[in-house]
Amino acid sequence: MIWSHYDDAWEEGLAAARRWAAEHGHLLAPLDATFQGTKVGIFLRNARAAARKAAEIEQRRAEGLPVYAKARTSGGG
Repeated sequence: MIWSHYDDAWEEGLAAARRWAAEHGHLLAPLDATFQGTKVGIFLRNARAAARKAAEIEQRRAEGLPVYAKARTSGGG
């Protein structure tokens, strides 16, 4: 049973990234790279962006600055 699709997708991407690294010797996969059907390049780009954002938020909190969440929108007009 899948309790969280986000967690399941994370684990799938992480496992694919580990297999990519084992085969290629690095995690510098190009954006269009896939490993056994998993889009490793996109997963790694998103993971790095999330890590940068988390570090930025932590830095702002450490400095006593406000942390604002950006509202996600679907675009449109």
